[in-house]
Amino acid sequence: MLAQATPTDLIGDPVIVDETVKRFKARRVQPGDIVGVGITSGNCLAGYRVVKEAKSKGATVIVGGIHASIFPDEPLEMGADAVVTGNGDVIWRRVVEDALAHRLQKYYHGGRLPGEAMLKARWDLLNPAKYLFPTVQTVAGCPENCNFCSVWVMDGREPRQRPAASIIEEVNELAAMGFRLVAFADDNLNPSTLGRIAREPSAQKRKELERVREERLRFFAEYDRKVPKSVLSISQMTAEVIDDEEYFSAMCQQVRIRAALIGVESFSEESLASANKRANASGQSMVEIIRRFQERGIVVMGSFITGLESDTVQTLESTRRFARESGALLAQFTNYGLYPGSKDYLEMVRDRENAGRADYTPKHKIQLLRDRYWLTTLKPPDYLRHPSMSREELIAENKKCWDSFYSWQAIRERMKDGFLSSRPLYATVAYVFFCLGFKRIYAGHGTSSEKVRKVSMGFTTRFIVKLGLALYGYFYRRKVGLRVPLVRPVSAQ
Repeated sequence: MLAQATPTDLIGDPVIVDETVKRFKARRVQPGDIVGVGITSGNCLAGYRVVKEAKSKGATVIVGGIHASIFPDEPLEMGADAVVTGNGDVIWRRVVEDALAHRLQKYYHGGRLPGEAMLKARWDLLNPAKYLFPTVQTVAGCPENCNFCSVWVMDGREPRQRPAASIIEEVNELAAMGFRLVAFADDNLNPSTLGRIAREPSAQKRKELERVREERLRFFAEYDRKVPKSVLSISQMTAEVIDDEEYFSAMCQQVRIRAALIGVESFSEESLASANKRANASGQSMVEIIRRFQERGIVVMGSFITGLESDTVQTLESTRRFARESGALLAQFTNYGLYPGSKDYLEMVRDRENAGRADYTPKHKIQLLRDRYWLTTLKPPDYLRHPSMSREELIAENKKCWDSFYSWQAIRERMKDGFLSSRPLYATVAYVFFCLGFKRIYAGHGTSSEKVRKVSMGFTTRFIVKLGLALYGYFYRRKVGLRVPLVRPVSAQ
């Protein structure tokens, strides 16, 4: 999107380096070049390495992204020339112009953009053969306020949708490049279903959410008319969508959602309450919701958090059991960690600053052990002290969750029951390889981590992933009658 915002009339097309695919090479930088670095808290160490390397070659370096928006002074301490906070879609042109004119300021504020100002991405500047699927954003902002999440803090709680025409144009361009699977990179694909509207105490906000819901339904219908039926999609959403039949059916049939990441977080009501996710179903109710999703042809990846404040060894044993019994075909188990900017982070920093004061009552039983942990390689169990579990127990219980869910016995059970039982053999084999590869790559941290790179995978992992993708591509082509391989789009030739 920033490439789309770059003033090509002044400097031509920018060069994009995705460090998930290949490492930034400073030797390509020349004095006077402008290098923009987007960072999150999880990859800021790598980002600051790029800042240092680019500065050593005489470049002007500008840092933006979620982490820079939360800590705008830090990138400057690390050597950056300027910082952009908030969205860069509109303000990036001015930043580039100022850099070219040698009048660069230290801080630029992009703010929260309205939907109509959000730009489509320049996928033509990347090699599509390097990606299984592209990502497209349709809406920003999330009306929830989960304690552990920084999305609503950064993007606000008012959903802002991009114009349908812009989204559809972008998806059709991707389809022309050979992609037949698109990930909607929204933090919540269903920000305004009937259940969410009913939970809203403010009459004014209920009215706004009703408007957003109608806008989303119109978008889904237009998408169905104008995007090829062979293009399927995946996204992340809340389980609450299942009880809004009109919205859920439109999502399944018109947008053709075929896989969903759902934040289960925990099967314990106490743990959900501590995370401010009381709207989530718990226990057997969530198992029923997952079953209903998969009956409609949507593969569910359940996302679980281990090490929440009320967790014990016993509750995590229950989590493992429920995860296997839930019927979800996929699952990830992430250690509870602090996202800077989240409500939990701000409260734990305050707890640490006031530790020992007789007149202060800590908000949390989990203790933050050190500041700026994102500038280290420490994992959450290293910089957080859990009230009832040791570091070793937290790590061991998380590993047991991954090992249990992706054990051969558990995989065989899922192959025999439910969603997979009616699929052809090659689809089932592809699922097995996907499970093996997914665990080897993401165990311990989940899909939100930017730390996974091709060069860090061993030969066995790469072989498993490639074979699984090949089988999936074969299954997909048979299913929709394609002659174009899914994992190697024709434009890559």
